[in-house]
Amino acid sequence: MDGIALRQNGFHCGDCGSPGVSVPHALSDASVVSCANCGLSLGSWAEYRQRIDMALMAEQAGKARRLIVADPVGNVLARA
Repeated sequence: MDGIALRQNGFHCGDCGSPGVSVPHALSDASVVSCANCGLSLGSWAEYRQRIDMALMAEQAGKARRLIVADPVGNVLARA
């Protein structure tokens, strides 16, 4: 996953390790998401959501209990 690392305690920037994400106020699928600490581009909002969805699904693949996500970032889990 470009720019995003999934660790045991959450998501972190692949370059600096920050869990902070910066999104523009006017958010659309094409909006650029970046690391709140170092400014690394994490891609468009649509790409970022897709990578987060894939990371959450991979994390849940081996677990007996599924994660319930109320945040729209985890929207693929609701369809799985």
